[in-house]
Amino acid sequence: MSSSRREFIKFVVVGSVAAGCPIDKTLLAAPASDSNAAPLVHGEHFEICHQIRDGHQFEHPDATRKADIVIVGGGVAGLSAAYFLRGKDWLLLEKEDHFGGNAFQEEYDGQPFATGSAYAFKGDDGDQLASEIGLKLPFVNNPDPTIVNQTFVPDTWKAGLDQLPYPKEVRDSFKKFRDDLMKIKITEKMAALDAQPFTNFTASYAPEVAQWWDGYGPSNWGATNEDTSAFVAISAMQDLATGADSKRVILPGGLGCITHKLVEVLQPKYKERMLDNAAVVAVIQDKDAVRVTYLHKGKLTTVAAKVVLMCTPKHITSRIVLNLPHEQKTAMRHFRYAPYPVVNVIFDKPVYNRGYDNWCPGNSFTDFIVADWTVRNSPGYKQKHNILSFYTPLRENQRSTLLAEDDCKSLAAHVLADFQKLIPEFNVDPVEVRIYRRGHPMFIAAPGQYTKTRLAAAHPMDRIFFGNADSGGPESLTSEAVRLSKVGVEWADLVLAGKPGAKELVEKALAPTSD
Repeated sequence: MSSSRREFIKFVVVGSVAAGCPIDKTLLAAPASDSNAAPLVHGEHFEICHQIRDGHQFEHPDATRKADIVIVGGGVAGLSAAYFLRGKDWLLLEKEDHFGGNAFQEEYDGQPFATGSAYAFKGDDGDQLASEIGLKLPFVNNPDPTIVNQTFVPDTWKAGLDQLPYPKEVRDSFKKFRDDLMKIKITEKMAALDAQPFTNFTASYAPEVAQWWDGYGPSNWGATNEDTSAFVAISAMQDLATGADSKRVILPGGLGCITHKLVEVLQPKYKERMLDNAAVVAVIQDKDAVRVTYLHKGKLTTVAAKVVLMCTPKHITSRIVLNLPHEQKTAMRHFRYAPYPVVNVIFDKPVYNRGYDNWCPGNSFTDFIVADWTVRNSPGYKQKHNILSFYTPLRENQRSTLLAEDDCKSLAAHVLADFQKLIPEFNVDPVEVRIYRRGHPMFIAAPGQYTKTRLAAAHPMDRIFFGNADSGGPESLTSEAVRLSKVGVEWADLVLAGKPGAKELVEKALAPTSD
């Protein structure tokens, strides 16, 4: 893209990295002798937050508030937990100035679009929750085409392999790869497959096969083939080949439509229990209570809870929950997270409406989604703007790209330029480009993550439950965040009532499955 064309387009950079770290230095206590016990407030690449990470501690004032249940984190896991706890005594604490987390809906001129989590599956826990709060998620048709070498290939892995614009021997390699992986009985070999990288299964096929999956993996579970659990990738291959992707459902806004609706449902009655801009800095389990200290409106406050539902990623959880068992903290610290900006390109006229989730191997983005795909043909609907959401996961060593707005704008410009080269008719300028940047939103489905690391990290303490999507799996799924929030609420009921079975309930919920 020429610099003159880039100057013509409005670039907007938003996201948690831009929000800064909401910490006043005067609130810092003296460094602790045990730096491993130091809490962390999740602010990315800011000096004060690094000081906290490296050993500074907050003061822990006496509790001035009580609640039966404190929920830490206001993403889809925390919001759904609050929803399932209606009628109970709970308090929700969210560090950002809005709720939704990675499933956050934005709008342009009244038209919703996604900034992260893209879709649910018919009948999964996310879809069930959507239905319960009054949302009907329509089916996605033509879900996974590929655009490569200026060719559009619908239904890539079922009927489209013969249409790939590659030499015959490459197309045959794609077919052999699919057929070979379909023979693998993943249910019987789950642990063995989860222990090895996907490259063990891509190496003997055409390089174009590996290239396709080196795009699909980072977008869906944060990793290229060499860092991907073979169990996760082979499961995905089998789903694509059998048409399981046709069960996808969504509304404009992605899964942010669910969090947006949850806020609408909860706030009229429970607004005083839903605190945004409330950064939790320490969670300390005592014999009879859990003390949760948070910063809100420049003041440190401690609430005494009977139980706590941690609905935060493990790299945050491991630093704000003090007195974690050593092995559990170690397991949490082994989680890896992909930096993941999403670039939303807004056109004032139709540019592309041929497929929903479009895979584009070999580009600066992995895939792009048409924001209003499932409602575009609804009676009376008129597409005011053609909004395309480009998924642009980065390698872990590229996380610093998100720090500077100029670097983010440069990344977005490369995304737009690559899109404009895909097919000649795409060479159209948008009216606006929005970059939503997140440093650690998606856990990486690395070998061993699902059957070992996760299990060691996610079992509850006496009064603290560890939810969030990264307690589930095998990849980062909103449905898992919702499912485990249901489990967390059941667990809390048992603990608060002093009834047996809480441990067994969680063990059953965390057990690996091939479904």
